[in-house]
This record gives sequence, C-alpha cells and structure tokens, in this order.
Amino acid sequence: MGSFAAVLQDTYSRRRAFVIAAALVATLAVPALVRVVPATESGLLIVAGVVIGVITVLLMPNKRLNAAVTGSTDTRGTLGQGIALALYLSPLVLLNLVFPLVTPAINNQEVGGVTLTYIVLASSITTPWLAQAACMPAYRGLAQLMGDKDMSQIVPRFVQGWVPMLVQALPLVAVFALPLWLVSGWSAQAMGLYALLCVLHLVFVQSLVIANIGERRGHWAVAWIAYAAALAVAPTWVWLPPVAATLTQLFFIRGHLRHVTALIRLPHRDVAKDLLRGLLLGSVLWGDKFILFMVTDGQFQVIVVFMAMLPAVLAYNFYFVNLAPAVDNNIRGLHTAIQGEPIKDLVNTSAELSRVIDRSVLRTGALGMLLTLACSLVLEVLVPEQAGLAVGIALASWAFMMLTMLSYELDYIGERHLSQWLAAAHLIVMIAAFALVPSVGAYLIIVTGDLALVAVAWWLYKRAWSQPEYTLFWRHAVTW
Repeated sequence: MGSFAAVLQDTYSRRRAFVIAAALVATLAVPALVRVVPATESGLLIVAGVVIGVITVLLMPNKRLNAAVTGSTDTRGTLGQGIALALYLSPLVLLNLVFPLVTPAINNQEVGGVTLTYIVLASSITTPWLAQAACMPAYRGLAQLMGDKDMSQIVPRFVQGWVPMLVQALPLVAVFALPLWLVSGWSAQAMGLYALLCVLHLVFVQSLVIANIGERRGHWAVAWIAYAAALAVAPTWVWLPPVAATLTQLFFIRGHLRHVTALIRLPHRDVAKDLLRGLLLGSVLWGDKFILFMVTDGQFQVIVVFMAMLPAVLAYNFYFVNLAPAVDNNIRGLHTAIQGEPIKDLVNTSAELSRVIDRSVLRTGALGMLLTLACSLVLEVLVPEQAGLAVGIALASWAFMMLTMLSYELDYIGERHLSQWLAAAHLIVMIAAFALVPSVGAYLIIVTGDLALVAVAWWLYKRAWSQPEYTLFWRHAVTW
C-alpha cells in the first residue's frame, strides 16, 4: 500500500489513477447497462463509446499533457506527435481496411486441404509474438550504439550481423510450428506454407529494426503501405506482402548493404537467452491469440477478439511513440548525474525520474482504460450475444498491456529475472485458463489472474524504482 500511497501524493498521478478506477468500474457495468437500456435507444451507447474513444485518441498526442508527464516539451508539438503516432499505427489502420476486402478471395483457396484463410490467420497471429523474440538479439547487439543514435554506425553494424542473427532466429519457427501441427493435424503442404510465411515475416520484422531505432516513422509506414498494397493487389499470393515490405526497407539502407559480407555473429548463448526472453515477454501481449487459435481450431469470434484488443494496442504504441523517448532521456540524465552531481542533487534528480516513470505508466494506463470503456460500449451493442465476453477480453488486453509495460520498466532497471518471472506466471495462467475453458470464455479467467499480476508487478516496479540511483548504479556498477 505504501507504493500506491506515494503515487497519490502527486496530483497528476492521483488523477490518472482515479480515471483508471472510474473507467474500470464503468467498463464492468457495461453488460448490465446494455440490458437496462431499451433496444430502441442502444444507439446512444454507440455514440457514447465513439465520443469517448475519439476524445481519448485526440488527447494522446497533446503537447501540454505529455509535457506534464516528461517534464520537457517535445519539439514536435501536438501535430508532430500526432503524425508520428499515426504513422506508427499505419499497420493497424491499413490491415483493418484491406483484410475485409480480400477475405472472400482468400476464403476460396485451399492449400493441402486447409482453407487459406486459416493459414494466413495462424501466421498473422504468430508474427507479433515471433517478432518480439526475433528482434531482441538485434537491440542487444546494437545497445552500445543506440545511446547516440548515430545511424551511420548503427546501420552498417546491423547489416553485418543481420544474416547470422536471422539464421540463429530460425529455430523460433519450429517453436510455433510444432505445437500447431500437433494440435491441428494440418497436412505437410499447409504446414510448409505456414512455416514459409513465418520465415518471410521474420525477415520482414527484423528489417524494421533500423526504422524503429532511428524513429524513421515514414520508413515504417512505407513498409506497411507496401504490405497492404501487395495484399490488396494479389490476395492469394500470401507470400508477397512480407517480401514487398522487406524490399522497401532494403531500399532505404541500400548504401550499407555492401557490409553484409563482413559478417558479425553474436554468441549463440547470448542469442538463445535473448530469444527465450523475447518469447516470455512477448507471450504477455500476444500469446493468448496463438493459444486461442490452437484450442479452437481457428473457430473463434475473430472480430470480437481483435476489436477488443485494439484499445490496448493503441495505448501501448502511444507510450513508445509519445512518451518513451523522453523517458529514455530522463534515464540517461540520471546516468550523467550519477557521475558528477553531489548526492543531494542526485536524490532530487532520482525523485524526478521516479515521478516521470510513474506518470508515464499511469497516463498510458488511463488512456488505455478509457479506450477499453469506449470499445466495450460499442461491442456490447454490436454483438449483444457476446455480452460480458467482449468486456472480459478488452479488460484482459488492458491487463496484458500494463503487465508488459511494468515488465519493461523492471527489465530497463536491470531486474530482468523479475520481468521474466511475471511473464512466466502469465503464461501459466493463460495455459491453465485455456485448458479449463478451451474457448474465448477463458479470458474471463485470464483477466482475473492478470489483474492480480498487474498489482504484483506494480509493487515490484515501485520497489525497484523507489531509488533508481541505487538500483541503476550501486547494484549494477560492474555491468556499466
């Protein structure tokens, strides 16, 4: 309770905590509200949801509100932050526009006795989880260069290590393909296409590392425009979108591709650790969809599940686009302060950093919960037969997002074992829930377990960040 009481002393954090609590209560009340409101007036609930959602999205890139979190003004301004967020969300927008248009064409095709739609859905569900694991070695390998953001050094180093890193990450495909094959019993031809799509998407997501590190949002958006365009033009050539998108990134780094022959291989042991960490941490946000696909043979309410997770995805991306850069600057400032500031000033710098981290987490959580409320209102009217279920999935997705963020904060300050244990606990809860209820109903169990994990993660996070100058320096000085 002490960690939460400390947060309540800060007016900004206290207000965001209140928003989270109020929006949570309102979201839980949505199923009952739908039963009370006459069917003739249910449109009002949709209007309320849309209004809440639109206002919340418009508040995301607000220069003043974000400056109150970070303590510094983003030079991009509100418009610049909004554009950056919109570009980063381009895959979400583009794919949601294109997929409904091409689904009929994909539905008419079969590969090895399996409808092409299921193979594409399986690979699409696998890719985000696969990506988090496959890209982690790249970020660790470039960690020493990322502080200065000198892309003239980062890009050649990435190109030198890309091919070995890609080869080292290929076993991840088997990690996903084997359980899917055992459960689904798909033919060799269908599994071969699934594996091929996983490999092509693995190459694609690794090609985005440079755009991500350099915050080249335009390059990121171009990749997804190419992906969506290829899907729209040739929907049954399912291998084409990741290939087209990868080619755009190769074009942007074409001047450095000559370095590909000067191979640099990361130690196998380090890469294996990174891949395992990526699988564990990635399971929090993405693992449920993969397991849901397996236990239901792909027969689940895709629209409900994916719409319910949109609020969490929006809030998650908002944090990394609009808040994380300034948070990183504050952390680097503490590193500098440790080396030269007197202890009295260092304590003040440390307290300010803790306040910035608290505010960033709570602002993201508040925006995510407001979007969850908005989404629940809309879904409860559009799919009333799924009463309560949409709310459960949306709240579970919010919990996944918060648990992921808190795990990252623990990981950032050096408490990697804690973040991994939290992810492992989530994985156990998730597997147990789907074993007991092999359907979307499992989310009602998962949300209970994960909200408890979020509370534990918050306590661990506050303990680790209560004295960041101690945690960052005195306990880890030998690793600097």
